[in-house]
Amino acid sequence: MRSSLARSIQIISRNSPPSKAKINPSLHQVAQAAAKTVQPTVIDILMQRKVATGSVWPSNLRVEPVVKKEDLKDVHASIRPRLKQMLKET
Repeated sequence: MRSSLARSIQIISRNSPPSKAKINPSLHQVAQAAAKTVQPTVIDILMQRKVATGSVWPSNLRVEPVVKKEDLKDVHASIRPRLKQMLKET
């Protein structure tokens, strides 16, 4: 599981930290650092493995690219379902 910004937040009462407590970086700095480190998605990793193995790739493991609505917004509504079906691996 990847770490997220929401999981790195801790709520601490005002009285609990000692006076010499280490102050963590601000959330803005954490978000910027996380944005700089781009981790490959699971689909990207599986696609790389599929290309590396070639014809040995098991036929029951299908890796289909994610098609967003924005990608098909200029396609006519009557053609969209057929195009989506063509993009799926069978």
